[in-house]
Order: sequence, then C-alpha cells, then structure tokens
Amino acid sequence: MKASLRANLRPAVLTALSFACLALHHVLLRAAAHGHVAHVLLGAGNAPPPAGAAGLAIALVVVRFILVMLVPGFLLAAAAEIVAYLLVGPKRAEDLDDPTPEPAADDG
Repeated sequence: MKASLRANLRPAVLTALSFACLALHHVLLRAAAHGHVAHVLLGAGNAPPPAGAAGLAIALVVVRFILVMLVPGFLLAAAAEIVAYLLVGPKRAEDLDDPTPEPAADDG
C-alpha cells in the first residue's frame, strides 16, 4: 500500500490541487454573492470601486481562469498516470536513469 502511494504521489498532489482550486472558487463565489459585489461595482459608476469588492472580483476572475484552463489538464494528467501505473506497473530500478557511473571492472 505504501509503495503504491509513493508511486502515485504526483497524481494525488494534482488531484488535491484541483479540489483545492474548486473549493477556493466555491468560497470566493459565495463571498461575492453574499457581499453583492456585482451591485457594488456597478453602483460605483465613474468613481473608483471599493477596494474589498474590487479585490474579491479580481481574485474570483483569476481563480476561475485557473479553474477553467488548468484543472481539467491536472485531472486528466492524474488519471493518465494512474491508468499507466495500473496497466504497466511501477517503475523498475533499471528503467530509471541513474546519473552515477558504473564502476570499471579491474582485471588485475
């Protein structure tokens, strides 16, 4: 169990990051709806909007951009890596590139 978790650490991190982005988007969206950010920004007219409402709106746009552009790729990459692990198995020691050189044989 511990070896399979260690082998699938990257998909677990990508999935956790994706769910964290989804949760952050949900929290920001609820805060924007509760604070009537759209009405505050529209009601400001030509005057500069309040900093809190503007910051919340910018954070929501940035998180939504990340959610739409990156999260699907993160989830697909995690799924592809898990499927590859299930079909091929874990990496073997001889498959890994080892930068240390082999010791030379001494014939004597």
